[in-house]
Amino acid sequence: MMNLNGGVTRFWWIPMLTGLISIGFGVWCLCSPVTSVPVLAYIFAGLVCLAGIFNIVYGVINHHIAHNWGWSLALGLLDLVAGIWLFTLPEEELAATFVIVIGIWLVCVTINAICETFMLSSGSVIWSIFSILLLGITIWFAFLLLSSPVSMAVAGWMYLGISLIAFGVFRVSISSRIRKLNRATNGRL
Repeated sequence: MMNLNGGVTRFWWIPMLTGLISIGFGVWCLCSPVTSVPVLAYIFAGLVCLAGIFNIVYGVINHHIAHNWGWSLALGLLDLVAGIWLFTLPEEELAATFVIVIGIWLVCVTINAICETFMLSSGSVIWSIFSILLLGITIWFAFLLLSSPVSMAVAGWMYLGISLIAFGVFRVSISSRIRKLNRATNGRL
């Protein structure tokens, strides 16, 4: 997100959009635990594809600005492949696969987000601590979800919802951090 000369990307709104998508899906999981699993899985697959497209666009647009643009591109491709794969599964296999895929996806994006936090942590210890706490919550609940993927009980939906909301809040937070750094280095939005 930052290049060697200190410039910050002007596309701060893309992580915000993916964060809002994650928050929305997390709230959906907490508010609708009795909704059929295939419907939620298809909605999730669509959202993951959309987030993947945004991350790919973010990486491609910033290839000349950010030296780490490849991570956004790779994460976007992972999102896109996972979403398309979910769309191709028969409904009877979708429930268990949905839980496993989303758990693994949350672990991967959280590890990537920890790296982003350390890259943008200079000058703001409070923001860094807040971000690491959110990411710790995300990965903890993702591991809880993965520990018993077959039990689609309320606890599983609660773990999923909390993980997605915590990750979404982090993405919105990192978007604000990028925007602030962009203003400081460029004097514009």
